[in-house]
Amino acid sequence: MPIECRISNGTFFCEKLSHQDIIEACQRKLKVAPTPLFVYSKAQIVKNIRMYLDALKLLDCESQLNYAVKANPNFSLLRLIRSQGASATLISGNEIRLALEAGFEPTLMMYNGGGKCQWETQLAIEHNLLINVDSLWDLKQTLDICRNGFPETRTARLLLRINLNIDSSVHNFVNTGKADSKFGLSEKESEACLELLEQPGCPAELVGLHSHLGSTIYQSDVFRLSLERLLEYRSKLVSRGFIKVSLINIGGGLGIDYKLLEFETKAWQSESEDNKKNILQLKEFLLNLEEDQTDGCSRKNILSSLSAYVNESIAFEDLRLATTVFLSTNKHLGSKVEQICSSLTAPKPVHATPLDLIQSVSDLLKGKDVKLIIEPGRSIVANSSAVIARILGCKQSSEKRFIILDVSMTEIIRPCLYGAYHHVTILNNSDSSNKMEKKVFNVVGPVCESSDFLAQNRMLPDTCEGYAIIHDVGAYCYSMASNYNVRMRPAEVLVDGHDCILIRRPDTYEDFMAPYKEI
Repeated sequence: MPIECRISNGTFFCEKLSHQDIIEACQRKLKVAPTPLFVYSKAQIVKNIRMYLDALKLLDCESQLNYAVKANPNFSLLRLIRSQGASATLISGNEIRLALEAGFEPTLMMYNGGGKCQWETQLAIEHNLLINVDSLWDLKQTLDICRNGFPETRTARLLLRINLNIDSSVHNFVNTGKADSKFGLSEKESEACLELLEQPGCPAELVGLHSHLGSTIYQSDVFRLSLERLLEYRSKLVSRGFIKVSLINIGGGLGIDYKLLEFETKAWQSESEDNKKNILQLKEFLLNLEEDQTDGCSRKNILSSLSAYVNESIAFEDLRLATTVFLSTNKHLGSKVEQICSSLTAPKPVHATPLDLIQSVSDLLKGKDVKLIIEPGRSIVANSSAVIARILGCKQSSEKRFIILDVSMTEIIRPCLYGAYHHVTILNNSDSSNKMEKKVFNVVGPVCESSDFLAQNRMLPDTCEGYAIIHDVGAYCYSMASNYNVRMRPAEVLVDGHDCILIRRPDTYEDFMAPYKEI
């Protein structure tokens, strides 16, 4: 399925509009600064939601798709997501308010969180949201509000978030399923919660179980393991008398392939030590071959490419292509050379899709009187957006070259916070960037922090002007943006075919000063 935010012949396109079209629309029609600018594709968001909903139809049970609002809470995007048939998962009282205002059905909304304030839980109970219990004190607070927070006692609909001690093999900062995580109930706390819920007159009913293992998960096997354990636990609860436990929420966390285009800009400095060893071993092997043992042209080409890659004048994609051609014309060399070349020609890991996720668990749900809930966020919005940034200039220190953009860690904090990868494409107005000499650069912003980088050790065109595209920024970028260095958060626009619509104006200095003046 084609991606709506893409590069074609050196030009960025979002649906039908090029980056030049979008910049012109910002200047003439929308009257906002054209860079930095978050650009979203309506069609991509709709496609991503449809992939989940179509997959869920394959299940032999009821199902529900909840969008994790924390990924991107833009109000226009929320209304779009709601219109496509998704509900919402919330993590704060203000997210609840936002989802209500966006028109989501309250009884389908899920309120998560390990640190709920009283007013937030009261708001959730008032609107009959599903509430995920994360700790014993969380449950005690909820029951107290049910009894004392309203003129008459209310009944809360609860799920227990169970810590299943499953390692999803992701960055520690987004790994939420292990035993040492702050999220979820241990076996001991779960039992204490059940004992409270069993007490006569308890103003709550247990309707489900929940587990969320983490974020940027690229394989579906951990979701299957999670569901197996939740279903096993549900059986025990039903036998114990909790007969209304029918909601099984396996959370979200499915990732996207942020590194889909990585080979285009991958440089020697970014290689693992094992890969460097293999590349140098291949070069030595080829140099020691007699000329009549190989196709001369392809041998010369791959040796040239190996030297160029090690000397950082080409990207990995160029070396990979030369290696593939060499292997195809020199099959007689056998398995030894294929083994040496394997790190250069091996396919990239395949990321699980929504269909893969659902197919991996579908057999577990046959004949089960349950409703499956999933809570994706990143995989709904991440690849729907890119940032258009302007190149302010470039510089070289004694050891590094830098391209400096007008976007920074204040808008895209993931590389700084998690060491996350975002692909960067350099566009240039005066010439084709593909024809320019390429060098290894760090891509940085203007913020006064050494951690203000967007990309490191990338093979990019050697230019100090034009525009850059930061890919896949729809999730956990704008939602985590800040005003550090008194930087103003930029505008957001939604592209719908040929139309470019402003869905959030940029911050102004007056916005920043208002809380200080209005006291």
